Amino acid sequence: MPNYDFKTLSPVDFEVLSRDLLQEEHRLTLQSFTSGRDGGVDFRYSRDASGSLVVQCKHYVESGYDSLLHVLVNKELPKLRKLNPKRYLLTTSVPLTPKRKDDIAAVLAPYLLSTDDVYGRDDLNNLLGKFETIERKTIKLWLFSLPL
Repeated sequence: MPNYDFKTLSPVDFEVLSRDLLQEEHRLTLQSFTSGRDGGVDFRYSRDASGSLVVQCKHYVESGYDSLLHVLVNKELPKLRKLNPKRYLLTTSVPLTPKRKDDIAAVLAPYLLSTDDVYGRDDLNNLLGKFETIERKTIKLWLFSLPL
């Protein structure tokens, strides 16, 4: 299994990587949007106007878990309440313990259906091992990990 920390990726690069991995894992095509204020939606999937699946990506590798949780509670949760999606997926570059995943799922319930809807650093590395073509096409990810 790869073991990237994702520090070489910009926030936009991290979003693209997350999108590609989630599309493969869930076998669907997510709607993508331009960079900027997103109202709590980085990606979306819906067969109708209900906005049934919303994806948010948080590249907090430098600021860590406490900052991530603070932003989720104080900024993302109010947006989620307004959007009211049927399902919410979260990706983050922060490494997560089982307790941290449980805490995030509790804070973002009922939009997160389970801790399986929270993808931390280790989950993303697991998916990269599963979908090697995505790892190979994400040049900024592996280029900087090569020995000099």
